[in-house]
Amino acid sequence: MYYSIEQVAAQLHKTKRQIQYLIQQGLANPMNKDTYRRDGGYRFTEEEVERIIDHFSMEGLTVKEAARYLGITPQYIMHFVKKGELSSLVTYKGKQKRRYFTKEEIDRFKNILNDTREVNQEGIYGRKVQLISREAHIFEETSVNGSMARVISISPLQVLTEEGEFIAVEHIPSLIKPYDKKVIRKRGFVEFQFPIPRHYKHPVYQVLFQIIQQLGERNIQIYEQAYGDYYVRCRLGSVQLTEEEYRILQRHIVKGEMEYRNGNIYFHSGEVQKTVYVPKMLYEQVMIWADKKENTFDEIMCKALERYINEEK
Repeated sequence: MYYSIEQVAAQLHKTKRQIQYLIQQGLANPMNKDTYRRDGGYRFTEEEVERIIDHFSMEGLTVKEAARYLGITPQYIMHFVKKGELSSLVTYKGKQKRRYFTKEEIDRFKNILNDTREVNQEGIYGRKVQLISREAHIFEETSVNGSMARVISISPLQVLTEEGEFIAVEHIPSLIKPYDKKVIRKRGFVEFQFPIPRHYKHPVYQVLFQIIQQLGERNIQIYEQAYGDYYVRCRLGSVQLTEEEYRILQRHIVKGEMEYRNGNIYFHSGEVQKTVYVPKMLYEQVMIWADKKENTFDEIMCKALERYINEEK
């Protein structure tokens, strides 16, 4: 017997959207995750429904579920537990030992991981650019001493003038209201690399300013690279830009895909989800290597496939 997403939601006293979120986070596993559109919706086995119900009858996530939520391996989770950096609750069912983590603890630890990853990303992409402060928004146009200028640094506050000079200022008359956009949860990024413009009116500045305004600062990362480029990573949302601005993005995209439709640009990661069955021994070897390199299983497998294909050419 198979259950629909509506039936699962009813049994758990949750909404359909909440169950979809659990699927996205890997905490609920329908049997037809790859074919649910063709099948007319998700289908769950009776065993999976019972597992989900058991999970929600407990206050917390198992090691495996916490690992999925954090995007790291169970072995790596236990590494942090042993170091005392992640707190857990141990219970016994008969002689079977079970370890659980509260959602609050996992969310706290996720913030720490994100901060660590951000530091690591700075080593990969360059110096991260601050996008907003109480005084200004990056790349906004402003007036300084009666002349037009462009904000090119938030801390310290600096502008690029129409004469091409970089000057430090204490305050600018910003009229832009703060924007509060939710974090886009869809997995992946589309990435661009732009030479840093030397004229305050350069269209690249306006394109980046519009993307920040429309996506929100939590959905875009901008890095300044040593050799004079901006490296930009955008979460998979959509923005409204002109055809000319779309062509600017086309010339500088380095990873992912874009779709232009009726004045809207939709960002796609260019990745395809595919379920692959691998031998248990190979899986365990990959997980050990992933822990050592601090990569995910997917990252290690993709690198291995790319290397194999390149060698076979």
